[in-house]
Amino acid sequence: MRKMKKKGQYAPTQGYGESFIPLILIVVLGLFIAGKFGYIDLHSVPVIGSLFPAPYIKVVTVGRASPQFEYLIKSENMQVAGIAYAGSISPDAVVPGALNNFDIIVLQGSTTCDRTARKAIAERVKVGGKLVVIGDACTRVTDDPNALGWDIGIGLLGDVMPVRYGGVLMHEKTGESRVYADGKFKIIDPDHVMFNGITNFAFSGTLTNVFPNSNANVLA
Repeated sequence: MRKMKKKGQYAPTQGYGESFIPLILIVVLGLFIAGKFGYIDLHSVPVIGSLFPAPYIKVVTVGRASPQFEYLIKSENMQVAGIAYAGSISPDAVVPGALNNFDIIVLQGSTTCDRTARKAIAERVKVGGKLVVIGDACTRVTDDPNALGWDIGIGLLGDVMPVRYGGVLMHEKTGESRVYADGKFKIIDPDHVMFNGITNFAFSGTLTNVFPNSNANVLA
């Protein structure tokens, strides 16, 4: 015979720890899904990091990217590293806020950038964006044919550039130093993170003369 419970007697309840187990599982599952879709960065977490993709690094070229650069930036190695390349946009299309969602801005293929584009680029860099300048990109402005260099105007590219353009003196064009050459990069700081896995390598192209500013950190 089954023994009936007395009036007022209650069945044993689950412990507090057991009642939290479903909630913990839901939280863990939510974190796993968020990590898989890149909403949060779990790639660097020890042991489990390999289960999650690296966070996307959004890159855009202002100007016109060279075929060699596009081949490199779109390569499988870059995709595995989490690089999301948005392609090239004209400097004329760069308006305030247009670059806010990009982590790295590359200037290439256009020597002329108007002051609006220069300011938008500088403002993005000042709040954490990274800037890569190739050659003499953005060394001219549309409204002053005699101005040459990155340090044209106040609060623009000159504030975030670690070097000065070699052909500029007091914003007056004094000549342009450009030489076509074959050579090899000399890496000065091989332990820097940007040279991870990279050794001295040959290059061929045009050289633009620059002078480091006092805050410049020469790496190669």
